[in-house]
Amino acid sequence: MKGKSIKFTILGSGSAVPFENRASASYLLETTGGKFLLDCGFECVGRLSAAGIELDELSGIFISHKHPDHFMGLIHLLFALKSPFYNRLEPLYITGFEGIEEYFNSFRKILGKWVEPGFDVRFSDKDELDIADCNFHLFPTVHSEESTGVYIIVDGKKIVYTSDTEYSDSYVEYLQDAELAVLDCAASTEFPVEGHMNYREGLAMAEKAGVKRLVFSHFYPNSADFVMSRLDTDVEFYKANDLMSLYL
Repeated sequence: MKGKSIKFTILGSGSAVPFENRASASYLLETTGGKFLLDCGFECVGRLSAAGIELDELSGIFISHKHPDHFMGLIHLLFALKSPFYNRLEPLYITGFEGIEEYFNSFRKILGKWVEPGFDVRFSDKDELDIADCNFHLFPTVHSEESTGVYIIVDGKKIVYTSDTEYSDSYVEYLQDAELAVLDCAASTEFPVEGHMNYREGLAMAEKAGVKRLVFSHFYPNSADFVMSRLDTDVEFYKANDLMSLYL
């Protein structure tokens, strides 16, 4: 991975509203010890293929909340893994919001065996979980009743993903000295959206926390049109595009 031990790829930088060919929320973290999905939006299976990843290579998945543009790709993923093209034996770990296993089981009651891939799927909503070489820490966010962000410690580096959220000073603690932070940018300064941030709020939070690299993501059509060159900051920042990768 270009001499770096961690690769982070944006699989889906969009939201539930299609525009600019942006898929809904999904991100891929590749480390020495495994491959991990952060959220599992509608198109994530196709985006994994476009990124050159086989579905049975995944070690773990984090799901931030119940909204379909973050969760429904999991149904496709587990259905695909039933295929005889795959022969996975090791468990797949799925961590996320409180009650995630019960929420998934509500879909299993409808779909039955079609979302039972034939290997062990282990759910957890604990605040902290180790999967392979990654230490996952979950924290509450201001979006929906169950919404959850995550920071991951791997190879001595911190990676933070807020998923959907409003601005809150409480996140500075979780973002502190992060190597990479991926922040919600579904609102714009002209059109506030309840439960979401705009780019100015995300940047202010990253500056307070001493974030090294910041990625704005989860765009709606009117939230991605800010001019990057006009932002005066010492934080290295990016506007997410699908299949863009960063090496840490």
